[in-house]
Amino acid sequence: MNPINKIRNWFIGEALAKTDDVFEKGKIELLFNFSCLFLLLSFGFYFTSLHAPWFQKFLSIQGIVLLLGVIVTLKTTKNILWASYTYIFSHSLQSLGFLIFGNGVISPLAIPFLILYISFGFLLLGRKWGYLLTFISIVTVCLAVYNTHTGYSLYFFPGGEKLKEPPEILLLIPLLLNAYLVSHFLKARLKAEKQIEEQKRELEKSHFELEQKNKDTIASINYASRIQQAMLPTEENILRGIPLSFVLYKPRDIVCGDFYWFHPIDSDNYIIVCADCTGHGVPGALMTMIGNSLLNQIVIDGSITAPAKILDELDKRISGTLKQQKQHDSLIQDSMDLALLKVNKKERELIFCGAKRPCIYLHNGQLTEFKGNKYTLGGLSEAKTFEETRQKYQEDDVIYLFTDGYADQFGGDENKKYLIKHFREILEKIHSLPMTEQKAKLNTAIENWKKQNTQTDDILVIGIKF
Repeated sequence: MNPINKIRNWFIGEALAKTDDVFEKGKIELLFNFSCLFLLLSFGFYFTSLHAPWFQKFLSIQGIVLLLGVIVTLKTTKNILWASYTYIFSHSLQSLGFLIFGNGVISPLAIPFLILYISFGFLLLGRKWGYLLTFISIVTVCLAVYNTHTGYSLYFFPGGEKLKEPPEILLLIPLLLNAYLVSHFLKARLKAEKQIEEQKRELEKSHFELEQKNKDTIASINYASRIQQAMLPTEENILRGIPLSFVLYKPRDIVCGDFYWFHPIDSDNYIIVCADCTGHGVPGALMTMIGNSLLNQIVIDGSITAPAKILDELDKRISGTLKQQKQHDSLIQDSMDLALLKVNKKERELIFCGAKRPCIYLHNGQLTEFKGNKYTLGGLSEAKTFEETRQKYQEDDVIYLFTDGYADQFGGDENKKYLIKHFREILEKIHSLPMTEQKAKLNTAIENWKKQNTQTDDILVIGIKF
């Protein structure tokens, strides 16, 4: 790097590094270049005005000081805005100072420099500043013309007529500077358009790659959904074991964090489970796979059919599978809320056991809510004891197992939760209807409540009529 570039980089390198905007970089470079050029001209003007009136020396000295201020501002603040203000202030004092101290005499150099002054306002600070500087320049020229072409002078400085102007050959300087100013910004614009085009191509490429990854991800999740659906009991299997029943299953996402499980122990006994795993989507779906697998191991392979013992064993196995011990480095706090129902058709008895999930039982139109135990399955907690609720049932009694997704759905006129209160009310209204109609009524009710809202959580409701 040559010495000039080293000096330039020392002054404006950090300011340039602060922005990726091509126009912003162009402004910084332009302001620095012009400040350095005018600084050199100001030094030359000072040495030529050693024997000139005091105000000419003053103008040259203040020009040097303010232009140094522009460069120092760029270096210290790295802010083009404040440096531009300083430059405009310097240029204003120089241009207006010559007109005022020269008693309003407009030299051939004044107009091109005023045009340069206005151009800087537009290009460095924007349209409003450009209009403001245009207005100031017009007013100043009008006052200068009035001062020199009427008999009523607004101001007069003795010796102002002796104000030494540079040779008229130097008229080329502001003309060339105006040309450089315009060409610099045209160059910056072309560079910016090229940069925008390159960014557009990169964005399109990134968008295409992201779209492909999204398609692959959606395809994988759709395939996972098919696996999850295959894991769930089929409607035919459930209806064979429980003819008067329905399952309303509405995943929030492609895959679901709620699941149901059914096992006919023998011709007189069956177990059905309604479970809600931590989260929804992919994390929840992985937990459903674990829950389904562990229930198969405990009930089918292990022949454990007592509801409380099933939950106790399931709690231990979830904690063991997820390594939920305090001393483990990567503790996973995922858990499962679950309602389990065992029915003995011969004895006409149901046994309910819940882990933070209740169930609703209707007998002769009277609603009873069986509370679940306060413990969730898995996670760290104190020693757990799961208690069972036993109930003799009669023909046409109905029981409902459900997760919290239905009651937690936002909607209605005030965009509030549906709430367990309204859920109980609708069950009381529909419990005597055929089970297929009950399922349809529940689905219609929650869709009407939801309206245009997205589904809040996974929804699972199981209804059984005895």
